[in-house]
Amino acid sequence: MLTTKPFHWYCLLGAIALEVGGTTVMKLAQGWTFAHAALLGLLLMWLAIGLSYYLLALSTTGLPVGVAFAFWEGLGLTLITLSSVLILNEALTFKRVLGLICVLAGALLVHHGTGHGESRKPRPHDAGRSSSPDAESTDAAPGAGRP
Repeated sequence: MLTTKPFHWYCLLGAIALEVGGTTVMKLAQGWTFAHAALLGLLLMWLAIGLSYYLLALSTTGLPVGVAFAFWEGLGLTLITLSSVLILNEALTFKRVLGLICVLAGALLVHHGTGHGESRKPRPHDAGRSSSPDAESTDAAPGAGRP
């Protein structure tokens, strides 16, 4: 059973912030005019996205992976869209707003639909089957593959 602590939620929020920052820098760097601007933008984006994945992984040590990923993608997409409207002067249409509402509603449904009881027991790993290459196939005729 996972033990959720504020630390896990803070890691998730940090992962979201870095994802938004990295994606925004990627687009902003296209307008930079100084030498090696594209390379700097690319490196900043890779750094931010890499750290974002690291923090996302940390958050999943205490949050269900479905919940963490739903919030990471849902809030990330919403904040990237708002960033593109406020910073990059892109249009905010009714369809975009409706789509973002659906994404956020989906993330909340995943979160509230996740049980907080005991985790399911892992299934036995193919008990009775051998993983060796010369193991008898269940699709083969009886006795096939035997010398």
